[in-house]
Parts: sequence; C-alpha cells; structure tokens
Amino acid sequence: MKRFGVCKGCSSSVVVTDLDYELTDENSVSEEVYQERLEICMECPSLLYGTTCQHSGAIVHHRAMLADKHCPSPLQPQW
Repeated sequence: MKRFGVCKGCSSSVVVTDLDYELTDENSVSEEVYQERLEICMECPSLLYGTTCQHSGAIVHHRAMLADKHCPSPLQPQW
C-alpha cells in the first residue's frame, strides 16, 4: 500500500524506473535477501510515494540492495 505525504526533496511526480536500480557492486546482497527486504519496505507505513523511506530519505529499491545498510526505522528496524 502506497502512503503519500510530504517529501522534503521531491514531489509525487518523481518517477524512478527499474533501470535506475541496477547495481553491480560486490557489496550488494543476494537476490533472495533483496526481495525479502523489498517486500518488508513495500508494506511499511513509512514508505512515501511507493519508493522513498520516510526515515532515511533513501529510495528503498536501492537501499535494500546494499549489504552494509539496514532498515532505518527508529522504533524497530525490520531488516
């Protein structure tokens, strides 16, 4: 479920395609871990515009790929 709110740096007219998410960095997680993380993000009430984490301002499709990142929720990180 998408949640719409106020984004500090952009508006709801911003669209990011799947091509913008391609990452070939050796520090990325496996496809399975990425999909698990992304599913959690897509259900999170802090997801803005279907793409952006309210807590970090990051595009969740990108952040979920990075092995050294975690869920930035201040209450309880989900991954």
